[in-house]
Amino acid sequence: MAQQKRWLIQPNSKLGKVDLSTILRKEGAWEILTPETRQELYDMLPAPREGEPAHDIDVHPLKTRYKQYIEEELRRWQQDLIDGKESKKWREEAMRAGQERAEGKWDAWKEQQRESDWGQRDENGTPKEVSVENEVETDGK
Repeated sequence: MAQQKRWLIQPNSKLGKVDLSTILRKEGAWEILTPETRQELYDMLPAPREGEPAHDIDVHPLKTRYKQYIEEELRRWQQDLIDGKESKKWREEAMRAGQERAEGKWDAWKEQQRESDWGQRDENGTPKEVSVENEVETDGK
C-alpha cells in the first residue's frame, strides 16, 4: 500500500513517465473495475446532454465523446505529479495559502501589485479616473 501511495505522490514516480492514456485505453483496464468504481468515475464527467442516453458504465469512457477531455486531464495530472503538486507538503501549503487568501492576508499586497501593474494615481495617491478616450487624446500621459 505504501508503494502504491508513493506512485501517486512522488515527482519521480513511474506514473509520470508512462503514457497513461495508452494503458487505460485497454479494455482490461476498465473491465477490472467494480461497477461502483465505474459509476464513481462516470459521475465525475458532465451529465449527458438533453436527449442523450445516460452514461453506460459498461462502455469504456475513453471510447466516448469525453475521450479528449479525459486524456487532457490525465496529462495535467501527470504534469502536476512531476511538478510535485501531489505531495503532502505541497497540498498542505496550497491549503494554507488558500485559507490565507480567504482571510484577506494578501489583499494589501494584491492591491499594491495591481496598482503597480495597471493603476494610475495622482500626486496624493488617489486613483485617477481614466477613460480610453482620454488615454488616446493625451497619448497615455
